Amino acid sequence: MRRFMSQAISEVGKGVKRARRIWLLLSSTSLLVVFGLAFVMLLMVVIIAGNDDTEAVSQEVSAINISPEVERYRLLVEVACRENGIPECIDVILAMIMQESGGSVPDVMQSSESMGLPPNTISDPAVSIQAGVKYFAAGYKRALAEGKKNPKETAIQGYNFGAGFIPFAIKNDGGWTAENAVEFARIQSHGQKRVGGNRDGQWAYGDQLYVQHVMVYLQANTGATDGKIVGGAGSVTVEKAISTGSTIVGKSPYVWGGGRSQSDINRHRFDCSSFVRWCYATAGVELGPLSSTTTDTLVKKGKSISAKDMKRGDLVFFDTYKVNGHVGIYLGDGNFINDNSSHGVWIDSMDNVYWKSTFKGVVRRVTE
Repeated sequence: MRRFMSQAISEVGKGVKRARRIWLLLSSTSLLVVFGLAFVMLLMVVIIAGNDDTEAVSQEVSAINISPEVERYRLLVEVACRENGIPECIDVILAMIMQESGGSVPDVMQSSESMGLPPNTISDPAVSIQAGVKYFAAGYKRALAEGKKNPKETAIQGYNFGAGFIPFAIKNDGGWTAENAVEFARIQSHGQKRVGGNRDGQWAYGDQLYVQHVMVYLQANTGATDGKIVGGAGSVTVEKAISTGSTIVGKSPYVWGGGRSQSDINRHRFDCSSFVRWCYATAGVELGPLSSTTTDTLVKKGKSISAKDMKRGDLVFFDTYKVNGHVGIYLGDGNFINDNSSHGVWIDSMDNVYWKSTFKGVVRRVTE
């Protein structure tokens, strides 16, 4: 019996040793697997980052008007564009995101409706980008294959109007023109026009200036002085104020409470109200004391103007963190120059989802 117990204990001991060796082997193997997977993932990142093919992306347009909030989606956009065979459209898609949402909502490309869903149903930016790029790519490829001109513009307008615009534009003019965009909107709206807001007088269907609005984000930060971003000129005073502000588009950070000393002005450190004051001060129009001008004081300057009558140089106010909490200078053609916390001095579209939702029609004319 004692011999049997001794043998049993011995076998148990051997079993424990074998189990320990097996456990150590499995542990080592697991660690090797984990480290191996980590190494492979790291290697993939390096390969992707260093892939020379990235340099092959078309630089036909320079998307330097893309905000940091939208720029962060560049990799997702690049992947989606490559998957859909349109790597040359990466900057175009980013510009469309600027126009559609400014990166302010999860459905960054407002793709829900193209999938037959209610607006803003999509809650994942990656899903929105995948769906939006796929929809755009189908129109773009058709415009390339069947059209004779402006394939990108045709697809851009088709993204807003719907795919039916693309064969319409190709049949009538070989591709998008500003004129056939207006005509398509007239037909689809059954001759009904919008009343009120910054699109007053347009046909009540989609955005017939969608291409022009998107193209704002594909142009250099030269402000409004080259005539490409906005329409007709205002008075000499207005043009001087806008020209001054345009010199620092993309070059001036937003600083809460900034712009209220000469030192800040010299360094171009403004917030929204001090920026507007500075622009007009250089044009000879004083909108208030250097140290105490705010949106609350600016909204009392000049005279109130109906939103449908606003023109270049008018001050436009937005309900952001408070009523009339943000201000900019209207440029015409649905655009305004402003200093905002997202990207400093910038030119934005009033049709952008965020600005459109916060603009309540408050407009002041401070000079003729």
